[in-house]
Amino acid sequence: MEIGIIGYGKMGKDIFALLFDKLKTDRFTVLDLYGAEENTAAVMKTLGKSLKRNKLTEEEYEFKKNSFSVTDDVNALSKCDIIIEAVFEKMDVKKDIFSGLDAVVSEKCLLLSNTSSLSIPEVFSGISHKERCFGLHFFYPVKLTGFVELNILPETSHECISAAEKLVEDIGKKPLVLSGEYHIYLNQILACTVSHAIYLREKYGVTAAEFDKNLEDLFPAVGIFSVLDSVGLGLMAGSPDGFTIRRNQELLAYGCRTMHKWLDEGCPKETLCFLDFMAQHESPSGNPCDGAELDMIALILNETVNALEDIGNNTETLIEAICDTVGIAEKPSYYYTKYGADTIFAALEEMKNKTGFNAYEHRGKSVWDKYFSDKTGGLL
Repeated sequence: MEIGIIGYGKMGKDIFALLFDKLKTDRFTVLDLYGAEENTAAVMKTLGKSLKRNKLTEEEYEFKKNSFSVTDDVNALSKCDIIIEAVFEKMDVKKDIFSGLDAVVSEKCLLLSNTSSLSIPEVFSGISHKERCFGLHFFYPVKLTGFVELNILPETSHECISAAEKLVEDIGKKPLVLSGEYHIYLNQILACTVSHAIYLREKYGVTAAEFDKNLEDLFPAVGIFSVLDSVGLGLMAGSPDGFTIRRNQELLAYGCRTMHKWLDEGCPKETLCFLDFMAQHESPSGNPCDGAELDMIALILNETVNALEDIGNNTETLIEAICDTVGIAEKPSYYYTKYGADTIFAALEEMKNKTGFNAYEHRGKSVWDKYFSDKTGGLL
């Protein structure tokens, strides 16, 4: 199989590295307008190290070094079976790329975008044979996360979906098929979680560092504000217009406004700057934060129930992906049992009354029990 990668920035490079490592017999063409020679040399250097360390046999090395090319010529992609676009998040740039590809590649070539925030239908508007077009979203960091979203269009064919699912499984990931307003859902729920944390920080009158410290049991690997720090305020504060689930729009808009306020106050937009900025502009409060875990898990469980009800399939994969994305320590059923429906619902209702945000509107107990209660056979 011939696989093309367009864009060789952070995401494009990581996607290529993963596929190149995991797929032993496929061939690759990388479209890179500015560093073809330099990046070819870097891949060859990595292959040489793998050979010296006995990670590759001599035969594997000889095949690998001839199985890829880095070029600035779009026509070199003409024989590809699959092309993954991973350039920066600008709609006009992505549309121009796919418009150009449409005239170069076979009508059977899968055209896939790694967009993490833009409208999938708009990205592929004007492209012929839309049955082969959809989003293939790798969550960052590419090597460590276990899921890849297939953000499909109404026109996407079952055959093309199956081909992409096989590709994802061949590289050791789990495919998550999503459509409509649930496109890019893992980013949507992460953005909701960050916006919710911003609200709770204000509700409890604590610093970002204090909030993360108090919720270490819930988020043992990395706190929510540490996630914001690693993503960067500039990216996380981007317009939520591409996130189209209506119930979450007020909460996302609130978080976006607050993050833009921090940017206006001088917080750098780059990664690993947010927590340092906040440490310089916040003083430890010493305020109790006892109810924060309940409030935080209430939003996560509520959004999970809503998504499970709306999507209606891939239940176990979806819940596993949500837990992986937000980083909670236990399965949702653990927290449902720990706090109980009445307590969780009361927390959601209090937040809904104070903010008016529809993200805190909850479904009935019987729906929650279906997914989370041991008494009704809930598996999650």
